[in-house]
Amino acid sequence: ASLPTFPRIRQRTHNTMRKSTSAIVLTVSALLALEGALGFIPASAFGPSSLMHRGSSAHARKSGALCLRAQEETRQGLPATGLGWEKRPASSLTDSKAPKTRDTDMKISQKGEVKIDGHVLAYDYLPGDGPTIFFLPALNQTRHGTKASALKTWCRRTGRSFFVADYYGVGKSSGDYAEATISRWASDTKQLVKYLSDQHAQDKVILVGAGVGGWVMLHAVQGQEQPLRPVVGCVGVAADPDFTETLVWPALDQATKDKVMKDGIADITWGGKPYTITKALIQDGKKMLLLDKGTSSIEVRCPVRLIQGLGDEEIPSETALKLSDALQAEDVVITYVKYGKHGLEEYEDDFKRIHFAIEDIERSDTKANFFRSLNRPV
Repeated sequence: ASLPTFPRIRQRTHNTMRKSTSAIVLTVSALLALEGALGFIPASAFGPSSLMHRGSSAHARKSGALCLRAQEETRQGLPATGLGWEKRPASSLTDSKAPKTRDTDMKISQKGEVKIDGHVLAYDYLPGDGPTIFFLPALNQTRHGTKASALKTWCRRTGRSFFVADYYGVGKSSGDYAEATISRWASDTKQLVKYLSDQHAQDKVILVGAGVGGWVMLHAVQGQEQPLRPVVGCVGVAADPDFTETLVWPALDQATKDKVMKDGIADITWGGKPYTITKALIQDGKKMLLLDKGTSSIEVRCPVRLIQGLGDEEIPSETALKLSDALQAEDVVITYVKYGKHGLEEYEDDFKRIHFAIEDIERSDTKANFFRSLNRPV
């Protein structure tokens, strides 16, 4: 047999390139069609990068429904449609060398009650991987608020454990709200952390405190025993320690102050929103101040992430800087959101910042555990 001539080689090369080009066009067309159906292109199509998303709420709802359908088909033993995620998507903050997936069987949250110091606290608990994400709501909010519900949904989708409880005197928990204080809420939080360890085998938690929840969070973490650190990190979302003494009380008119002192409770408007404040909350707040004791005075040494809106209508944006200076922790990161309001729950990105902060703390804890293991005696 004779060797092929050069014209034949050129013709074969041309045919190969034409077939390759056609295959690429078909692949891109298929991906674009999939994007139109789901609202996103799976990261697996591009390698280990994170999820590409258009940000459309309609697309998000459709993709969420398809994800649930795919997981339900998998559990029932039906042939998979290939639509939706059956494993946890890679995080944008995850190390490239870390595992990219986590088993995420959709779990149902457990509603329960726990008796602490003679009163009953109602809670929602979602089983999953630790550390448990423990959410502390803002003032006058129940465990079913916007942030709590959104965070629980994210934890369910990503296989994380989640916990939230109504404060004493709020929602389904027992107690008189007029007697509720920062001291009581902080003490309850400490015991709930222990309850998670004893009853649900969750030895590590990340506290996420919104508004007054940030104040409660800091008191609950102060002085925790070393090296046993059940709280491995804190995320403050517009955290407002000392607000009753430094902001609210000085701004009230004399008639409202008199009503609080006489009746023990009063409804006020603060930052354009209605709140109910009590005599007990104001008086206890004087004893629970944190930002008046100087640099490194708050005995919190775990990683802390603070998210603060520059358009906050209730607390000054400088509060986050003062808090950072007062913390003994060295691993403190502040994220400022231009035009961000106090609630920080108007846009999808507001919730993503909380997710990223949690993931960042998880990575810090993983690294700390690694270096701690190196120091163990052999």
